[in-house]
Amino acid sequence: MEAIMVATVRKSEAAKQVNVSSAAVADILDVLARHNPGISRSVLKGKSRVVAAVTAATVRLSDQQQRQILAHRKKLVEAMGTVAADLAGHDDQGLIQFDVKLPVEVSQGAGRGEVVDIEEGRRRLFAYTTPVRLEDWAGPVAGPSEIEKSFGTRRSTLHDWHKRGAVIGLLKGERKHVFPLAQFVDGRPVEGMSEVTRIISNPRVAWHWLIQPKPSIGGTPLDRLKQGHVPEVLAAAARDFA
Repeated sequence: MEAIMVATVRKSEAAKQVNVSSAAVADILDVLARHNPGISRSVLKGKSRVVAAVTAATVRLSDQQQRQILAHRKKLVEAMGTVAADLAGHDDQGLIQFDVKLPVEVSQGAGRGEVVDIEEGRRRLFAYTTPVRLEDWAGPVAGPSEIEKSFGTRRSTLHDWHKRGAVIGLLKGERKHVFPLAQFVDGRPVEGMSEVTRIISNPRVAWHWLIQPKPSIGGTPLDRLKQGHVPEVLAAAARDFA
């Protein structure tokens, strides 16, 4: 492309042309056709007009300005993209008008449709949803009795942990809470859990966040807590929820 631009500038300088003319477009078309044999001349014709317009502006520059442009080719490409975006859609009011006709597709959306009340909306939403067991997304869970049998943790102690946010309890059914087992280490809550639950108050949201991989901290927040990276996990929680 650089060779084409240089050849184009030389042709225009030799012809002493400032305005874009059909002759200049024809000359540029010949150059483009030689360097792009796989593209039809009809396609290159529109591109030739663009190059001719740029050439007409270039010949007005001093030799020093042209050397500076050639010394900063990458910036030239970026600048051309910005100029093309600014000119798109403008009519010919002192600006270069590109004679490129693009296909226009006219479409119309379906609109909002029927407006229903909140109860009907919930009913329709429920009809679309697929029930998922809590264990399918939260992992193994257990109630207070099971935890007492497995870890020897008294129900009163578990209740205190739950109340302080040191463990996450998920509501199963209308009133029963179960506790994801992955949050316990040697029968005790993982360190840093109470600080996490203060930042993320909804227990389901908190647990879902804890068990999802988070590349920015190198794993799931729960695993990072177990590895002792409490400040790192709390900072990530604050970024996401605070």
